[in-house]
Amino acid sequence: MNSICIVDDDSSIVNILKDIITDHFDDVTIYTAQSGAEAIETINEHRPDILLLDYLMPDYDGLQVLRNIKPESRPLVIMISEVSDKQMIGKAYDEKISFFITKPINVIEVVSVLKKVMEHYNLRVAFSQFESVIKGIKKPEVVKSRGKNDVQKLKSLYSKLGLSGTSGYDDLIQAVIWAKNQNDDYTLMELYMALLEDEEDQNLYALKKRIRRIVTKAFKSMAALGIEDNLNPVYDEYALQLFDYGELRKEMQYQQGLGKDQGKINIKQFIESSIVLIQEMQ
Repeated sequence: MNSICIVDDDSSIVNILKDIITDHFDDVTIYTAQSGAEAIETINEHRPDILLLDYLMPDYDGLQVLRNIKPESRPLVIMISEVSDKQMIGKAYDEKISFFITKPINVIEVVSVLKKVMEHYNLRVAFSQFESVIKGIKKPEVVKSRGKNDVQKLKSLYSKLGLSGTSGYDDLIQAVIWAKNQNDDYTLMELYMALLEDEEDQNLYALKKRIRRIVTKAFKSMAALGIEDNLNPVYDEYALQLFDYGELRKEMQYQQGLGKDQGKINIKQFIESSIVLIQEMQ
């Protein structure tokens, strides 16, 4: 069950959003607030999973609300506003919001965005639970013959991302298999050193560069796909699961010439998310 907080000083907008959520989603708890001050209090008290937040309000604007939320109460944020100024929208994304929806409210857009953000939130929860479980299990010896089914699943996943045959493809698959077999936390350096044990050239720099290059390729391709068609099944299914949406959005804006900074990749997030995805495959 997800919980959502709707914040808007216009009661009609609050009611419209409540109706959309109740009509299209089951088992959702809804909280509401009609001012920035009330929003801060409600969010810190109830800690909703997702926040639908109006940008401009009489007392606190949406950015001030986000800056006054306790870190442990921070939900995934969908900003809603009539604002069309690119600089103001950019400031919103600097606060690590997930999506920006412009008014007037479009039912299809709200439902589509909420589905994506719920999937992102639920994946984040599942990953956190997965980490907690594996940290409590005694680490077994890694058997090199294990993981054939996982390799096939990874090849299927990465072919959808257009990575097959790319330099670093085999390295990335080995990295995910190695990470999946770890039952406690690890650093990327530990991962790289473990992979080097099977390499003849023992070139750490080259290995790191190959893996970074292929994850960057996936990141840039996903951003380009989001620009071209954000309803594409590959984008819809994997964008929020493999990448930080704030960084992906920054990359999309960069590719469109709307931003000066490129998005940044997180290699460990990509690897851990790949693990979660193949565990969900049949």
